[in-house]
Amino acid sequence: MPARKGLLAPQNTFLDTIATRFDGTHSNFVLGNAQVPTLYPIVYCSDGFCDLTGFPRAQIMQKGCACKFLYGRDTSDEHTLQIDKSLEQKTELKLEVIFYKKDDKSCPKRQLEDVGCEPRVISDR
Repeated sequence: MPARKGLLAPQNTFLDTIATRFDGTHSNFVLGNAQVPTLYPIVYCSDGFCDLTGFPRAQIMQKGCACKFLYGRDTSDEHTLQIDKSLEQKTELKLEVIFYKKDDKSCPKRQLEDVGCEPRVISDR
């Protein structure tokens, strides 16, 4: 039996179809639960997303799908507000956001003036 990669309920064929179809295709993504407002916890993350961010799956699961754990110095406050608003209103949003990998986690936004830390854009492009 293959290893489970998240908390997907067996009866949720829509999420299972997405996860099965796109995982392993060099797609880096998370799926969030829209039924839990304000957090929208991640219920699935692809292998590529784990590789790209440097976070193990166990540290990603159940965090919010806005991926605030990847925010850093150059992550625009305006963009973070747009992401929160889009999730709240359940609307589509397309924008380019600067995220930080796990190895840059020691550079939280509030302390970056004292630490030399370069941002990395996480993108499939």
